[in-house]
Amino acid sequence: MEIYFSKLLKKWKDFNGTLLMTQWIEGVKDFIFEGEKDEEDYISWKPLKKEVKSNFEDIEKELNVHLHPDIKALYNCYWFLELAGNYNGHDLVLNPVIPGVELEKFKHETVLYKEAHNDQLFNISIGIEANGLLLVVDNESGEVKLEDYERNSFEIISGNLSKLIGKL
Repeated sequence: MEIYFSKLLKKWKDFNGTLLMTQWIEGVKDFIFEGEKDEEDYISWKPLKKEVKSNFEDIEKELNVHLHPDIKALYNCYWFLELAGNYNGHDLVLNPVIPGVELEKFKHETVLYKEAHNDQLFNISIGIEANGLLLVVDNESGEVKLEDYERNSFEIISGNLSKLIGKL
């Protein structure tokens, strides 16, 4: 992730001459932001390494699931508001890890995913693909897949999350 964010920051700075920008998000702990929001409610931000790791124990107990270590690692490496790119022809956007809302949002989305999948969590949703397919991690193998919910089909696109992020 460090390599990804270094490239992202450099490309953004070369193109815009600034840090990354996002629209102000209510409820976010402001340490991820830099400076003040502008008149259109945009503010600079930068990804930050997480010093304190999130504890998934309560979520795992409540959802009756043991989360794959790659999923926990994704949520425990960096704070970020955007992680997106192209991977083997697929435009992907991973769910952000936002200080102040990340675990509650993760839990909410995982509950909805579980309800839509017969109360099973064989996969965990971590993002979306440009054509509306879900980006999921196989909760047992760690493989990253695209899920077509309507067709009830999956396409493995990466052996693990680390390889995927490394090539975005």
